[in-house]
Order: sequence, then structure tokens, then C-alpha cells
Amino acid sequence: MKLKNLPKKLTQYNNIHLISHTDLDGVGPSIVLQAYGIRHEADFVETRKVDEAVLARLAELQDNELLIITDLSVSEAVAEEITKVNKEPNGRFVVLIDHHASALFLNDYAWASEIPHLDDIKMSATTLIFKYLDEAGYVVNPQSTEEDAEVIEYSPQQIAVFFDRLARFVENVRLYDTWDWHALKIQEAADLNTIFYARRRHEFIKDRFHYILTGKLFTDADETYLNFSKDELRKVLKKKEKQMVIVKDYLLKGHDTPLNIGVIETDSFVSELGNHLAEKFEGDIDCVFIVSLVKNRVSLRSIGKAVNLSEIAKHYNGGGHPNASGCDLSELGMPFIEAIQQAPKAIKK
Repeated sequence: MKLKNLPKKLTQYNNIHLISHTDLDGVGPSIVLQAYGIRHEADFVETRKVDEAVLARLAELQDNELLIITDLSVSEAVAEEITKVNKEPNGRFVVLIDHHASALFLNDYAWASEIPHLDDIKMSATTLIFKYLDEAGYVVNPQSTEEDAEVIEYSPQQIAVFFDRLARFVENVRLYDTWDWHALKIQEAADLNTIFYARRRHEFIKDRFHYILTGKLFTDADETYLNFSKDELRKVLKKKEKQMVIVKDYLLKGHDTPLNIGVIETDSFVSELGNHLAEKFEGDIDCVFIVSLVKNRVSLRSIGKAVNLSEIAKHYNGGGHPNASGCDLSELGMPFIEAIQQAPKAIKK
């Protein structure tokens, strides 16, 4: 592992704070910490608000407190502020564990670990923190987060079972976040993400914690929703195929040549839709931009290696992975919006 300069004894801190992303891989590290019995206070923030959230937490960080940042990267200006905090001899410390190729510059800092790949396997933030805790010798020890809850002692056999269940959850998060689930045809990973967005965050976290104890990854309510959701997905894919427009020969920052961009507007099934359209119209488009007018966000999706979407997103103050990234719609500017309005609809094959 190339995780560096991370505290070996998390329990030496009076309080542990976590700042992480709002998606499945952002919530995963909190579930992993809880599965290891490591109490922490978690804040989940959007990518565009990470600098603000980190600076606010740094201002409040007390002596002998730890801040862990996962599945998010910070700007160089905020990175310098973190370095100043870590140099102070008062026990305050900050670490960052992330996997986005668009933020590799952070590896220049002793407290940051940006690891997109490990042993030729695409990483997720959830996978990285799980590997760190395991290799540092921590033992899976699921405990209630309630302050008055009784501490439960587990047998070695129980701990082994809990570890295997946690590893299954972690791998499902990695598979979905890296989109490896699609190539490997592992539907369980996609189902987990579907349930994540169908449930309130605290309910999802609670049910996954219970899974570590019981072995039931999906509740009965989850199973019912998944059956309904798959029917809805088929309808959405068919409908959106007809609605997609193609912005032809558009030059984006971060890419040397003009691209043909499939554009669609929706707030649901974003990744599934993006991958479906990129595959179905592979001969007509280079990538798919999925617009959310409500959120002022654009999700960028592609297949193959011809277009590095993380480089494009970085030029529009966003970020992500080569085949899956995002940025604010307003960052693309009026020329792009006007190009969408003038674009013809895709021809249904």
C-alpha cells in the first residue's frame, strides 16, 4: 500500500471527524469506520463545497482531534492550510484518502494519498480506507454509535464472519464506483447503489451496519423497491433514447479535438443511462452529458479510453474519473447551452 503518514492509532484521538462525498463511495468510509468500532462524526458534502467544509472544520478542530477526508480532493490553497495545521505540535491532524486521477497533485503532500489504481485494480475511497485499517492491524468490531450502548465482545469466529461481510460490501462499492460491475456483470453492486439513492442516508447506513451483524445485505423493503426500480429503468432508457440530442464538433477545454456529445436531461438513473447511451450510440457520440437543471449539475459519461472526462471536468472546476466525472452546468457557459438548444435529436437505432 502507498497510504502514507496516516495515524497508526486512531483511538489516541479524543474525537475523529470525517468529511466525505455524498455518493455511495463517500458514505462507504463511514460505514467501514463504524464496522471497525471507530466512533466519528461524519459530514457529507458536494464536491464543489469541499474547500469550504474543510476550512470550516479546520477552524473548529480542537487539540488531539483527527480529521479524515475521503472521496474528495481539496484545492492547493486549502492543501497549504492543512499542511500548516499538521505542523503544529498540538495533536491536531488531517489526512486525505482519495482515488481521483484528477487530483494526483495532492500526492506531493505528506498527509494525502491519491491512489486511483493499486495492483492494476481501480480503487475506491471505501476500498482504500478498508485496506488501511486491515493492514494497520485493526479488527472488525461493530458497535452501536449510541453513547450509552453496551460494548459487545465478539468471538474470533464472529469477527471472521463480520470481516467477510464487510469485504463484500466494500467490493460492491468499488465495483459500482469504478463501473467494473458492468464489465463483470455483477448486478448486486448496481442494486446497492440503487438502494442508496432510494433511502435516506442515515437509514442506508443503519441497514448496512445491520448487514454486518445479520448477513442480510438488502432488507425486504429494499428487495421490493429493486423489483419496481428495474421496471422503471427499462422505461426510462427507452424514453431517454428518443430525447437525447447530439451536440456535434464541440471543442471542450481539456480535450484537443472537437467532440460529438450526446446530451440528455434527467435526475434519475444517471450512471445507468449514461453508460447505456454511450454504448448504444457509440458510433455517433464520444461521450454523454447528463444535465440536471434542478441541481445545476452535469454528469459526464463515456466508454473506452478515447476521451479522458476527468481532464475535461477539471477544466470546468469539476472532477472525477476518466469515464465518469461531473461539473456544474453553469461552468460550461452559455455557448454550450445554446449549442444544446440548436442540436438535432439522435436517430433511434
